[in-house]
Amino acid sequence: MTQSEHSPHSRGANAVGSAWNRSILRGVRANDLSGKAGEIAAELEERLVRGDYRFGETLSIYSLAAEFGASRQPVSSAVLYLGTIGYLEIIPQVGCRVVSPSSQDVQDFYVLFARTEALIARFAAERHEAIEAEELAAIAEDLSLNSFQSSYDRRAMADGISIFHDRMSAMARSQILVDRISNQRRIFRFYLSQNRGESRNLSGPPQKMNALRKQLTAAIQSREVNQAESLMEQYILDDLQDWTRVV
Repeated sequence: MTQSEHSPHSRGANAVGSAWNRSILRGVRANDLSGKAGEIAAELEERLVRGDYRFGETLSIYSLAAEFGASRQPVSSAVLYLGTIGYLEIIPQVGCRVVSPSSQDVQDFYVLFARTEALIARFAAERHEAIEAEELAAIAEDLSLNSFQSSYDRRAMADGISIFHDRMSAMARSQILVDRISNQRRIFRFYLSQNRGESRNLSGPPQKMNALRKQLTAAIQSREVNQAESLMEQYILDDLQDWTRVV
């Protein structure tokens, strides 16, 4: 999960290999479409999560079909699919537009997301095997040592955070929760990408986030379920500006 090095509306083949694409695939299930529709959905989703499309922006099915060299049918299927996740809304006779939630809706979603992740942390604390907790602690330690200076550092931080949450999900041993959090993780990245400008003046590693992650890992490792749940909510909600930098 990292900010793209491409400018806004930089589209096409160059975007597909970015760290964003790798991070989306970690801890988040792939889209449910096949063939051309699946390819188009994956590319549009990456653009949305990267912040290429802004809240309320109108997208033309015809223009997208021309850009992707496809008929309208796979584009329409991709758009409908992305609408079910929460990225787009369909406008009859026009096409679609990027959703435009209110500030309150976005904040409410962050709370919902944090509480779902907190439940995963609680279950991970209850249900993990010792070796899994040791591996999670090692990932948290590696992330805390990242200087977050170069583009390589930022990609490594993004991938490492995705791996951290993916491992925790596996430790929770709750398929119903993992399925539910999948789309929420997508929308979390998407909403954060709309506010990335607010964090442009911040520099250096996300120290508070790194410290909270290590505390969270220690609580999981020692099976302090209430503490793990509480720390996860704090980890998500207390430093959203840093989240915009690292995803």
